Amino acid sequence: MTYKYFFGSDKRSVPFLDFLSKEIKQLAVVTTKPKKSGRGNKLKKNPVENFCHKNNIIFKYFDESEIYSDMDYGVCVSFGEIFKDEFINNNPAIFNIHLSKLPELRGPSPVETAILNGNTLFGYTIFKIVQEIDEGPILYQNDVEVIDNYSSNVYEALLEDFIRNFKSVDFKSPLQIQEGKVSVTSKFVKTDYMISKEDTLNQAKNKIKAFDILGPAYIQYDSKIIKIHKYTEDNSDFKYELKDGYLYLDEITPEGKNKMAANDYIRGRQ
Repeated sequence: MTYKYFFGSDKRSVPFLDFLSKEIKQLAVVTTKPKKSGRGNKLKKNPVENFCHKNNIIFKYFDESEIYSDMDYGVCVSFGEIFKDEFINNNPAIFNIHLSKLPELRGPSPVETAILNGNTLFGYTIFKIVQEIDEGPILYQNDVEVIDNYSSNVYEALLEDFIRNFKSVDFKSPLQIQEGKVSVTSKFVKTDYMISKEDTLNQAKNKIKAFDILGPAYIQYDSKIIKIHKYTEDNSDFKYELKDGYLYLDEITPEGKNKMAANDYIRGRQ
């Protein structure tokens, strides 16, 4: 008996696993081992392992020396390990789902980078993993337009398109070499989420939308951190001055408090 394998480890993997676990009868899940985290340096299970426990899905931890001889092919989504050349050569084909139309926006943050660039047209690519990151031959690509381009909406729209088209994807079909202009993304750190007074209004809005999932974006206000989940185009009691105008805040999490409406926060300070 052969299995379709799923490789994933973070919260962006889970929606794809949720769909594939219902769509594919013989599915084997591979994820990463728990890592030490937090003040107590305790072992923390990743979202994929937690999902498997909750849904009674059998999984195994990744071992780069293992040969998955019962694997028909693999599907990889946001996996926290880099496959080494020896592993790739010793195993059947593994296909990565990358959330851009390659070769544009290679790397770890294609959705967020596209939003920061002001894009409303997104896409995804299913490609065969090779040693060079995000450079493998293409199995399938598609465009998806998302006007309300908060990252949570973009991820949802790309997933929905993948679900609609999954049955039409033949994982044994010929592959196409990547062609076109190459661009690369990088991993974001917490300081990237900060909106400063030197940002333009457009830059600030794009940060709020881009870091909807990874962040959120934040400002320093009266020596406190204010996390920003949403802004509004209407006047708000909580406005933050930027280089070229005011950013009107809608939904926030003040330091040490729960998520709330920005207007409620300002009224509570008066």
